[in-house]
Order: sequence, then structure tokens, then C-alpha cells
Amino acid sequence: MEIRDMGPKHVRLTAWDQVRELVDTGDVAKIVETVTALDDAGRREAANELPGYVTVAREKAWQPLADHDAERDRVRQARQTEVRRLRDAGEISEHQFTQMWSMTWHDDDWKTRPRTDGWIEPMRIAGAGTIGGAAAVVTWINRRDFDRWDFGGWDVDGGPPTGGIEPLLAVIAARPAEWQADLAVRLALRIRPRRRRNPGDQSLAPALALLRRTGVTPPVHDPLVVGWVSREARLSELRTDPLLDHLLPRIFEADGIGRALRDERPDPAGATSWLGALRTLAAEGRVPRTLMLDGCRRRFLLGGEGPDLRFFARLHELLEPAPAEIEPHAIDYLRLLPTAPGPVAELSLKHLRRLTGLDPADVVEALEGLLFRAEGGLVRAGLSWLEESVRQAPDRADELAPALAMAFGHEARAVQERAVRLAVRHAGRFTPLGAEVLRGGTGTLAPDLHNRLAAVVGGETVEEPEPEPEPEEVFVPRPLPAPPRPVPAIAPPSTAWQLAHMYLDDDWRAAERCLAAFVRLAAQDRESLRAELAPFVKHHEKRLISEEWREPADWMVAFAAELVDPGRVHESHHSAFINHVRRERGLPPVAVEETDHLPRSNRVSPLHRFVLRRHAEILAALRAGTLPPLLLATPSLSNGRLDPAELVARLETLEAADAVPLPADFQQALLRLPRRIDPAVAVRAAALESEAGRRAARWMADGGLPDPAVRVAWSGEDDGLGSRIWMTSTVRAAPTGLPLVDELLADQPRHVNPVCGGHLGDLMEWWAAVLPSHREVVAAHLLPHQPVPTWSAAMHSRRLVDLAAAEGPAGRAVAILLAHRIFPSPFTHDSTTPAFRALRSLAAAGDLPAEDFGTELAQRVLRGEITLRLLVDTVEAEAANGTHHHMWRALTAALPFLLPAQGSRPTAAHTDLVALAARLARWSEARGRIPALAAFAARKGSSRILRHARTLHDLLASGDGTR
Repeated sequence: MEIRDMGPKHVRLTAWDQVRELVDTGDVAKIVETVTALDDAGRREAANELPGYVTVAREKAWQPLADHDAERDRVRQARQTEVRRLRDAGEISEHQFTQMWSMTWHDDDWKTRPRTDGWIEPMRIAGAGTIGGAAAVVTWINRRDFDRWDFGGWDVDGGPPTGGIEPLLAVIAARPAEWQADLAVRLALRIRPRRRRNPGDQSLAPALALLRRTGVTPPVHDPLVVGWVSREARLSELRTDPLLDHLLPRIFEADGIGRALRDERPDPAGATSWLGALRTLAAEGRVPRTLMLDGCRRRFLLGGEGPDLRFFARLHELLEPAPAEIEPHAIDYLRLLPTAPGPVAELSLKHLRRLTGLDPADVVEALEGLLFRAEGGLVRAGLSWLEESVRQAPDRADELAPALAMAFGHEARAVQERAVRLAVRHAGRFTPLGAEVLRGGTGTLAPDLHNRLAAVVGGETVEEPEPEPEPEEVFVPRPLPAPPRPVPAIAPPSTAWQLAHMYLDDDWRAAERCLAAFVRLAAQDRESLRAELAPFVKHHEKRLISEEWREPADWMVAFAAELVDPGRVHESHHSAFINHVRRERGLPPVAVEETDHLPRSNRVSPLHRFVLRRHAEILAALRAGTLPPLLLATPSLSNGRLDPAELVARLETLEAADAVPLPADFQQALLRLPRRIDPAVAVRAAALESEAGRRAARWMADGGLPDPAVRVAWSGEDDGLGSRIWMTSTVRAAPTGLPLVDELLADQPRHVNPVCGGHLGDLMEWWAAVLPSHREVVAAHLLPHQPVPTWSAAMHSRRLVDLAAAEGPAGRAVAILLAHRIFPSPFTHDSTTPAFRALRSLAAAGDLPAEDFGTELAQRVLRGEITLRLLVDTVEAEAANGTHHHMWRALTAALPFLLPAQGSRPTAAHTDLVALAARLARWSEARGRIPALAAFAARKGSSRILRHARTLHDLLASGDGTR
């Protein structure tokens, strides 16, 4: 017992008192020292008290956290009281109050929170060092009270955090050797199969460590072996691991090993990969090759699902067994051919084909089972093996005849055809007896195959029915709806009261009407306008404290504020904060300088900034007293286009009032004109006398803005912000002499980082209305936003409907957007309906860029973004919706990329793709040669895909014309 000086009296601490104090303080090192120094009586005393102290220790550990939370709440309430006082005293604005209030809830640092699990490891160690029986210690170590939820701090073996299991092992090491060995075995048997919600096992790490230290033979227990292989395989540790010789043979028998290691990859085998480690150990001689090869064979013969045998198949092939290692076990590999999972059967067949001394009877038996498997690759390999055997030993052809005859009965015609070709090719090597065996297997053959075989091995021919002409497919597509026509725009509100009721509407069409009404009413009835808009200043003034006004609504509030309080300078949030601090310190405030409030060009998209320029110039003209009586660019139609006659009428009104149009408004009006101008309107425009009128007349006479050149290229470069640049789009336009238009077209679309670039997608619903006659340019600016996730400023598929309603050529940019929104990525939570509606509208108008669309779809398949099956099914469905001509053009561009390469194996989706192309060509009455298709159709073979390709090629070549 320890005696401590506690003041005037000396208090004798019992063994339990010492242990309890150390548990409360969480001193792991000290408790190891104390427990190992206890005598038998002290250990018994502590062991008796420990179970009842678990609840007390937990409550003591949680009390500091409760005190911490209470103090945090007290400080928060004090801060909130002070914030309320500042608000009530008028020292801060309502917006500043909201921000400061929210900050009172975000001042907690989780790193400063007291821990609640510091008692667990000392308590576990104390029990392991004092409890008498090994079975009771195992129960103690695995108590649920000792479970932790901070899984990130546990090591890969499921041990405790900082300090590992060494303190626990230190107290166990003080116990007798026999007791330690018993504990090691009991801990090993306590290991349970891992579950997803149980990333660690309390027994695994100490069990493995004790088994190594004590040298006791590990018990036969599958979860122990699974736990052993679930850690990283470090060669330096495995070479000297005493458990290697005991547990390695068991990995081929223990349940769960295949699941634990099925994701290991053989090429390249990683530095901590079990595949790589076992291959190296075998090469060094540390582990016998025979042990692992025999183990793999035993595991194969035990059976199981393909994923559970994947690791063993890869290990077997990584060891690269020589024929001399396979031949003594050939009968085992032969037994695997009929029923083993595909990867196991494939490796078995590969190694058996390298052997030369197989018994023909065994080969025949194996082939008979192999040739009835469902896997086409295995069946073809089996027929190749049979043919190879016939060539190597022609005198044994009769012995192989039964297997070949069995192949005649395969359910797949392609297999039957190949078997018949093989029999015809080697008919001279079969004796009459062998030929009789082949004749006996012809009962299930189709008449044409039966007669081809009978011609060389004898037998009666059967009458071949006349081939029935394939019923001509009647194609009746649904009528393609006419492209929607833009409707006349709603007239702007005529009174201040009407304007006030829709003043901050965020729909772009309503916002355009509000702009037009504000300018007109500011000239005609300013007093009524001021009275109606005054409440907006009071309720939305906080919009004006930002340094940048990014939204049209911000500017609309600024218009109202200028009417209510002319010449007022709007102090930004930053300036207000600086002046508040200066006033608190007795310093005079800094004078506030008004800025233009336009966002910097690198913080918004070019089209967004162009929209805001019109608002900024209205505010500037309002302050300067130069506001014209009307705006020119207010759209006439729902798609943003402006009627040329209406523009001329507005210019005539301005000339009559001797007013000058605002620059951005005038240039936006020119961009909104249609591509074709009525000659009578152009003549009327030529009569205008103002500078703006003459410029508008020249613009109409010259045909408006020439189509800019849009180029799109795949990038894939790093943007320096942790993201890849997806596509780069560039716009090249000839100078127009209009400074704001030239600035807009020269400012290129920007890459959008998904984390910090979402703001570049604001006002996207306005963009098509800025350039309603040049949709490809708008698409080029939308393109960088296509892969942006929905939690950023993602592009909605409705923007494709806007593009379809616009005018102008549609090229690769439009095609790429369509190809990606019809088949969205898994994380794009957006309906495909608008994208399909846009596709059909463009097709109905004859504007769909079908070839570019098909090329991008093919590239998406090649990049693994969509499956070929999905592409085929969708194209077929859209063809039935009336777009068959356009889908044919898309497939002519996609086919050269998607046809199987020479030597590759076509899938069912490839076959259906070519069959669909043949149907679309017939429905579209297409003609013209496709070189890639011609080369593919010329390949040797009679597979379905080749037959469809030849049909398509013959159809296209049956007349003149282009594809």
C-alpha cells in the first residue's frame, strides 16, 4: 500500500484507490506501471471493484463536456444580448444584426471540446492486468462499454487509438506464460466476421500480437484468418511473421477470404498487395510454390461464386505455373471445365491446352461438358482446342468425334455453324466409324447445316424449306410536332401601381418589362413612380450594401432609391464595418466614395455583365438627368427577339423628342434583331436622321452581326484549383464598330471550377435573349457549365429549350449540350424532358446538328460515360418520335467510332446498333457509301453483325447520292 502526505494526516491508499485515480486521469503509462506492480491481493481487490466502476467512470468523463457546453451557452447568450442592444440602439443595421447573430452560433471549436473516452483504455488495461481467468479477461476486453465511435482513430487491425495495443500487451506480459497462451487462443476464437458497421474488432489486434509472442498454434477459426489477411501485406513484416506458416495454408479453406481480397488487382500488384507479396515470397522460396498452387486448386474444387474465387484465380496466374506443375493435376483442371465459374474455367482450359500427354477419353469428357457452357468465349476456345487436337493427332479424330457431335446440339446457331465448319474441314480424317458418330448428332441441326454436313460424312439430306421473305417492317413514326413559334411579348405595365406589383420579379421577361416601364414612367409620371417605389427602398435597402450589384433586382432597388433620395451615396458593407470600428475608437469616419457597382469582368460571365451594363447606364442617366423617354431593346417576342419595325418606330420617337438612346440599350437592340429584315422596314430605317438611326439602318442593310466562328475542343488540363478543364470553347467575331458588342464577343467563355466558379453561371436564363439570333455563341458560353454539379450554379436543361427557340446555325456546342443532357451524368439531378423537347424542336425546324450530335454520343460511349445499349435504345425511341432522318445522320457519324475493331469481339449492343442503322437507312431512303462500314462489311465471317452490316452497305450502295 502507498502512503501519501495529505497534510496533517497520512492517508493510506488501497490498490483500488490508485487504480481508480489513474482511470479518472486517463494516464495509460502510469496505470501499466501500477497494475504490473500489484501483488495478488491488490489485483483481486481491483478486479472486484472494476465492473461496478464502469458507469461511474463514464459519468465522470462526460461531466467536463457538459460543463463545457453550459459555459459555451452562457457566452453565446451574453453575445446575443449585446448584439440585440446594438441593434435596438441603432448602432448596427438590420443586416449587420443578422450577420452578427449568426456568428454567435459558429464560435465553437470542436478541437477544444473535452474528450469523453479517456477512461476507456485505462479501464481495459486495468482489467486485463488484474482479472484472474483468461476467459473473463476476454469478456472484459470486448465489453460494449469500451466501444468507441471515433473509428477514424483506430488502426487497420481494429486496435485502440494513440498508443496502440502495447500498453494492453504490457500488462498481459506480466502474467504467466501458460495463461498468456490460453488468452491468445481465447481471443482468437472471439474474433467475429467483420460487418460494415463494425470496422474494428477488439480481439483481433491483441490476438494476433499474442499469438506471435507466445508461439502457440493458432486455433482453426475462419474469422482469424480473414482478419489476418484484411491488413496490409508488408513484405518486410510477412517474411518474419511467425503466423505465416500457420495461417497461409488456411487462406485456401477459410470462408470469407475471397470476399476480403476480391478487389486485389494483379497488374500492377501494389506495395501492400497480398498478390504481390505472395508472388515475391514464392520467388524467394520463403513460401513453397506447391503450397499455393495446391491451395488454389483445392479452393477451385470447393466451388463458389466467381467474385469469391477471383483472388485465387489471379494468384494462380500470377505464379505462372509451368506445364510440369500442371500435368500431375490435369484431372483436377479437367473437372473444373464444365461447372467452374468463367475465370476459373478459362485458366484451366488455357493450361490444359499446353499439355501433350492427356488421355483422349479425358479430353472428350471435358470437351463435352465445356461445349455446353453458356459463355461464348469458352465454347469457341473449346472448339479451337478440339480442332487443334485433331490436327496434332489425326489418328485420334474418331476419339474426338463424340465431343464434336455434342456441339451440334448447342442452343446457339453460331456454335452449330462453327462445329459444322470444323467437321467439314476435317472430314477426311474421320473413319467411317467416326463419320457415323457425327451423323448421329445431326438431329438438332437446321436443314441447311444438316445437308452441308451430310455432303461430307454421308447420310440422307433433308428438304430445305424455301426461305420465307422477312416481313417488311412497317414504319409509322409519330408526327414530329412543328417547332414552337415565339409569341408576342406581354406589354410593359402602364401605371406605377402596376409596376410596383411586379417590380422585383426575377423572370427575365418580367424584368425587361419592368425596365421599360420604369424608364417611360420616370419621364411621364415620376411623382407617382416615386410614391409607389418608396416602400421597396425601405424593405430592400440591404441589397445596396454590397460592393458589387450582381442581380438585376439590386439595380432596380437602386433606381427606386435614386428616385426617393436623389444623389444618395450607398455605403458598402465593408465601408460600414470600417467606419463602425473607427467610431467605436473615437476616430472620424472615412468618406464614402460611390463606385459603379458593376462586378469585375473575371467575376461574372460576359453575357451576365452585358445585361448589367444596361441597368448601370439607366442608373447613371437617372442621376445625370439624361434618361431617355423609352428603351429600344425591350423584346417584341417571347424568345427575346425585337421586331425591326418596332425598333424603327422607337428610334423615330427618340428623334422627335431630340433624345439620345443609351449605348448598351441601343447595341442590345441591334443584337436582338432577326436575321432577315423586311426590305420595306430597311427603307424606312434609311430615312432616320439621328446618328443612332443611321447606325441602325446600316446594321439592317449589312445583314446584322455576321455569324462568329465557334470552336470547341476537349482539354482535360488541370485548372490549378483541383479540377479538370472539361471543354474549351472560343468565339471569334469580326469587329462591328460597336464597342460594347465587340467587348462582349471578345470576352471568351471561361472554365467553371465546380467549387469556386459557380457564380459565373448567374443570370443564365437571360443569356439566349442577349443573342437570340446566334444560338451557337450562347451555347459556347453555356458549355463550360455543363459538368458543374447541382450544388453550384448548375445549368438547367431548360436552357436547351431557350437555344431551340432562338435562331442561327446550331453547331458542335449545341450538339455537345444535347448529347450530355439527354444522357445526364448520375449526379446531375435534372429532368431530361427539356433536352428531348429541344432536340425535337431543332429537328422539326431542320436545325439539329445531327452529325456533331452523333459524334459526341460516340465519344461518350468510348469514354465510358454511357453504355452503347443505352445509346441504341434511345436513338431507336427518338426515331419513332419522327426524328428518323436526323437519327440516321447521327448514326452515320457515330458508326465509324463504334464499329468493333479488327480482332475485338462484338457485343449484342454492337449488333443491335448496326441493325438499327440498317432500319433507319431504309426508313430514310438513304444512299451513299460509308468507308468505315464498307471495310467492316468486307471482313470474313457470317455473324449477325456482319450480315446486318452487309445489308446496310448494299442498301447504301444501291443508288447514287450522299449518305
